[in-house]
Amino acid sequence: MRTFRYRKPLIVLGVAIIAAALAVGARAQSEADAGIEAVWKPHRVNFVYHGYSTLYSCQSLQHKLERILLTVGAHGDLALRTYACDNLTGTARFQIAMESPVAATPENIRELTTHGSQDVLIARVRGEDLPSAEDVQRFPAVWKTVSFGRDRRMRLAPGDCELVRALQRQILPRMSVQVVSNNVRCSVYGNITSPRLVVSALVPAKTALTD
Repeated sequence: MRTFRYRKPLIVLGVAIIAAALAVGARAQSEADAGIEAVWKPHRVNFVYHGYSTLYSCQSLQHKLERILLTVGAHGDLALRTYACDNLTGTARFQIAMESPVAATPENIRELTTHGSQDVLIARVRGEDLPSAEDVQRFPAVWKTVSFGRDRRMRLAPGDCELVRALQRQILPRMSVQVVSNNVRCSVYGNITSPRLVVSALVPAKTALTD
């Protein structure tokens, strides 16, 4: 009889603990789905590609770069300028001007609205006003998991391994991109599978909804 007397309170307590855990998990998921407030951060990057196993035409390489960067959050107005590209040697250099989302934290806002003397002088000559904290465009953004090997928008092949590795080193660290799984293994003798890189990227919420 004593065993049955105390079993019910223990069951009730267990159910209460599970319900509380589920509620916390649901609240955390809801907050993640709601996203965060973000702003656009400008970047100007000199990107260098030198492939040993894969040669691209300058145009196809540019298109691949654009697709990848747009998929991981870059603004649609990104510009790639070729300043050295050789279709025969597999060497290319691009200057990339783009914007990507960052969280609208006070630190990021301060960085975007802190202007040097040269910026002030150029704006004065052009008759332009430099943006203040109130002028910075804010928009909703979400963290999205992106698989380089499976995302059909990137259309990556096994031969794109070296390109992905170069992006990992030169551009992705500048963006709001966190590596989830990195199994990129490139061989000069050729690769069998598409680059196996999975990241969590901060992208505009409207972009995530249309994917």
